[in-house]
Amino acid sequence: MADYDEVIPPGSEGKIGVKLIGHKLHPGRFKKSFTVKTNDPENAKVTLSVIGHIKQVFRVSKGLSLSGYKGEDLKEEVILTLALEEGIDLTGYHWSKKSRDRKALEESVGVKITPIEKGKKYKIETWLKKDLPPRQYFADLFIETDFDELPEKKLAFRLHIMDDVELHPSTIYMRELLMAEGTTKSFEKVVSVISARGDSLKILDVIPSDKSITWNIREVKPGKAYTCRFQIRPRSEPGKYEASLKFLTNYPGYEELVVPIKGSVRLTKDTRKK
Repeated sequence: MADYDEVIPPGSEGKIGVKLIGHKLHPGRFKKSFTVKTNDPENAKVTLSVIGHIKQVFRVSKGLSLSGYKGEDLKEEVILTLALEEGIDLTGYHWSKKSRDRKALEESVGVKITPIEKGKKYKIETWLKKDLPPRQYFADLFIETDFDELPEKKLAFRLHIMDDVELHPSTIYMRELLMAEGTTKSFEKVVSVISARGDSLKILDVIPSDKSITWNIREVKPGKAYTCRFQIRPRSEPGKYEASLKFLTNYPGYEELVVPIKGSVRLTKDTRKK
């Protein structure tokens, strides 16, 4: 990033300020060059270089993430080791305010900082203390320090919670259902129901919300995977079409699985000769 004087009067001097993001550079000596363009015909382009040294403060044992299935006991830890000679104390932590998942992670993820060797090595423990809806969550966890030159250490955090039983797709978008005026027409789609880690899944029944929907289910892999092929025959009326399929299963916690169906009906004139 650069900040510079756009206009320099004849015979005067101008300043170019350059800001480098240290955590994006590797520790050690570096050299970065950039080009300055001017309206001086003899010096239309000038190349300037910045030379410096990136000092590593902490070494992190691994990436910080939690991953598992809904309802599991999720926990993980990383080790922060000081790379400098002088000691640094860790004083607290906070989640990035810029993350859309900050509030959910503040409420549902526990964080504990434990000194292994005070001022030199620390253990950062994280665990899921409250259930969250299955999906991926992202945020930066900032570890606060008493070191003026690095008041906080950023750790990228990822949480991935998976469903035991998955629906593919979870929502069916039919887009436009084109039908000729005064006629009926059927539209076909397929839904897969998959047990991600068990082998005892049974589909007990399928209940469509619209009587125009017919279905046929097939067990692809015993106790693991099913496909449901269904047909929709909407009324010959323009506008939104919304319905759903409800799967009844024997799987604890997933006794009812609902797949919304969304679309719209558009009527066209019947151009067939009479």
